[in-house]
Amino acid sequence: MIFRFNQVFWRFVYAVGNLQFAISLLLLISFFSSIGTFIEQEKTIDFYEVNYPISSPIFGFINSDLIISFGLNHVYTTNWFLVLILLFGSSLLACTFSRQIPSLKMARVWKFLNKRKTNKTSGMTFSISEASLGHFSYLLRKSDFNIIQRGNSIYAYKGLVGKVGPILVHLSIIFVLIGSVIGFLFGFISQEIIPKGEIFHLQNVVSSGPLSFIRNDFEGYVRDFKIAYTDQGLVDQFYSDLEVLNYEMKPKLRKTIFVNEPLRYEDITFYQTDWGVLNIEVGVNNSKVMTIPLSQISLNGNSRFWVSSIGKSKNLLFVLQDLTGKYMIYSPDKVLVASGEIGHKIFIEGDELRILKIVPETGIQVKSDPGVALVYFGFFCLIFSVVFSYTSYAQIWAVRQGNQVWIYGTTNRAIYFFEKRILDILSTMKFEVEKFI
Repeated sequence: MIFRFNQVFWRFVYAVGNLQFAISLLLLISFFSSIGTFIEQEKTIDFYEVNYPISSPIFGFINSDLIISFGLNHVYTTNWFLVLILLFGSSLLACTFSRQIPSLKMARVWKFLNKRKTNKTSGMTFSISEASLGHFSYLLRKSDFNIIQRGNSIYAYKGLVGKVGPILVHLSIIFVLIGSVIGFLFGFISQEIIPKGEIFHLQNVVSSGPLSFIRNDFEGYVRDFKIAYTDQGLVDQFYSDLEVLNYEMKPKLRKTIFVNEPLRYEDITFYQTDWGVLNIEVGVNNSKVMTIPLSQISLNGNSRFWVSSIGKSKNLLFVLQDLTGKYMIYSPDKVLVASGEIGHKIFIEGDELRILKIVPETGIQVKSDPGVALVYFGFFCLIFSVVFSYTSYAQIWAVRQGNQVWIYGTTNRAIYFFEKRILDILSTMKFEVEKFI
């Protein structure tokens, strides 16, 4: 019974570890990943209904119903995509244990020839008259071959790490896949818009794994927010001075973040993503201060500005384009009534107004990915394992019969250079070399 189970088990392992099966899975993963770059991900249902209408499907079949039904709006987090990843990882693991590790074990076994080969085999064959096995062994050792001699036979090998390389490649990819799955199951992303000088906690979670846990043992504090502009008046970079506070509101970590320079606190990462304007503070007749909220208007080409009604009649339109402090005021007929900068006095409908302060808000993406360290480790190993994989594994056998020494050689890559190296070794022995084809 146990023997029968082992047979079935290893047949299954060999089937899963089949090269054609692994390539098919890789092609499927690549295909669906390309769909994820073609179709916008993580958008609202209304977005897909507008951009992929049922009445006019793309290519005749891609519409909002198809996208939502099969989860193409979140390809990388669907169950079927996760199954493909697990199958691919299982295929690599099966190939490693059923083929590559046994091949490595066989490569370490010493193999000797007791007599000349008479059958046609792959590789290269040489014959030397009146040759010295000791001299030949010495020259092989100078070429970094490992030499084992037994009687009239020599076995030499080189580049065993080339056999280890493919195993490390598979294991590296498996590490990356496992890290990705862990991130999918336990990670989350929260998108927060926080005014300058405010404390925030994680509340606007946009995506989370089925086993994720949203931490509530810390708070974030936006100490400051600034924007750097180019000479042409365009936004060059925006900076948020963030501070992480513990549950007792004591500071734990502080850093000024900007795009591509996040703040990392334990397993949480804070990214700078966006910015906006929350409101303005207006002094009226030097006697009171009003807070006026602003609304964002977005245009094509990623341009935007912020507007609000102002004045006693609320018919005037206040327009702010950035944080440089310049603003404009328009009448209901879209006629420019006034313009100024922060701190300047303007007179509107009999009142003296002074824009005292612009209150900006910063967009912070808070992300937790417990598997990212494993992903980085996998890619780190992959770099070296690929280099190891390109190392040629070469074997040489030599056997003396009478006054003839027969030499056989084989390698898994770089055949021309391997053959040339053997000829160079033999030429130094000053013997006539006859190559058998």
